[in-house]
Amino acid sequence: MSTDYFENIVNPFIIDVMDQDTYDLNDYIQIQQKLKEKNLDLFFESLYPIDKMRTTLVEMKQRCTKGIQQQIIDLSANEIPSIKLFKLGNGGDGKNCIVCCKPLFIERYKDSETIVQSLEEVGFNGHFMILNGGFPNPTGTEMKYAAVPYSFKIFMILEARKRVFDNILWIDSVCYAINNPEPIFDKIKKHDAIFRSFPPNCFESDSCNNTVFPKTIEYINNLVNRDIRNDKLVNSIVFGLNLTSPRIIEFIQEYYEMVKQGLPFLSAFPEEVVFASIFNKPEYSYVLNDSYNLYIHACYSSKEHATQLGYYFIQRS
Repeated sequence: MSTDYFENIVNPFIIDVMDQDTYDLNDYIQIQQKLKEKNLDLFFESLYPIDKMRTTLVEMKQRCTKGIQQQIIDLSANEIPSIKLFKLGNGGDGKNCIVCCKPLFIERYKDSETIVQSLEEVGFNGHFMILNGGFPNPTGTEMKYAAVPYSFKIFMILEARKRVFDNILWIDSVCYAINNPEPIFDKIKKHDAIFRSFPPNCFESDSCNNTVFPKTIEYINNLVNRDIRNDKLVNSIVFGLNLTSPRIIEFIQEYYEMVKQGLPFLSAFPEEVVFASIFNKPEYSYVLNDSYNLYIHACYSSKEHATQLGYYFIQRS
């Protein structure tokens, strides 16, 4: 790799795409081709430490190339990607929205089509919004960052904000509702943000050193002026923000700066490391209160038992 992206502070993921509010079919075809042409294998190999990590190089590549490998358009359908918005129940106060993205051609994401049904079954009054394929582009500037791994969650939240929702809850497409999630939105309004958080190294020793490239750690440490290896961890499988909060708007502005640089996303948990690096700053740390009952993985509980325990969502295997 002739370019040392860290040395020159260059975003390795950026693609040459014009900023614009909407894209036509030909635009999407060209964007898909630009993603396909992006090859950072040698760069990733140069970042992998000689003494290795518990996360293998293969796994690191898989995580860091999620944006590059994504299929944003289905040429057989001859349609451009679209956002679908569903009003559920009476719509509530019109301020609460659940959002997710559905990548194309990935078998497990077919289950995302059951999310609407599950929300109806639990009596949710609010809205649900989903993007099928494509890449969220709320300000007309995001498409060039489509290769930045897992960067789409905040962008999708802002797509809902454009549609005048205030309290927005991201859920991964493998989740479905088992209890009415309306109380979650009360917590978002009160606390500005909601997600699961964990103490550093609670799952394994030296977790940051084993899931984040050394140069990424060094780079983010310099950005935030602390050692992120001691940070509380952020889990964003179910992740909500209050978009009327000035502090959350500042968080999003800082997030965009990280996206523009791209380098902070070089890890096995790209967006979560970035979220944590910002939320662990003193001015944001008040949001790091664990909401343990947001979701549970299906391997730990049956639907019936998880419902009784008060979890709001199940994450499918």
